[in-house]
Amino acid sequence: MSETIPMMPYEPVELDPVTIAGITVRTDNSPAGLEKIGQLWATFFRDGVTNALGALAEGPICEAYFDYESDAQGAYTVILGSRVPADAQVGAGLQRVTLPAARYAKFSIDDPKAIYAAWQHIWQRRDIERSYSGDFEIIGENSADIYIALRS
Repeated sequence: MSETIPMMPYEPVELDPVTIAGITVRTDNSPAGLEKIGQLWATFFRDGVTNALGALAEGPICEAYFDYESDAQGAYTVILGSRVPADAQVGAGLQRVTLPAARYAKFSIDDPKAIYAAWQHIWQRRDIERSYSGDFEIIGENSADIYIALRS
């Protein structure tokens, strides 16, 4: 007897381009690759990236995944920081990326510590046709929204 896991609901949304500034790493979903993301988070807090963005930062922490080699199995780049204006000039050691306007599947979770579990669920979904043009998370203290770019 197999156990059925309930499908996480999502809301389809259309968004204009999203610009995020912060620190980056090139990685993948292997255990070593996921460890690189953990190290990125440690650097983010140790170096005070949000403070380095100062008045440019618009809202909570954002983490984006872009420059996909192929799909969820291949390499991609992660940026960890905050949304900023599209024309923001960022300081030394920081990078800026603009994800294109897209249609997204927006998943909302009540616990930001459950983001990885939500991604495990998303990776298993066969009803979502991902575009791999760029995905991102908006991470609050008590919740998170995960935006998965969809094919048109």
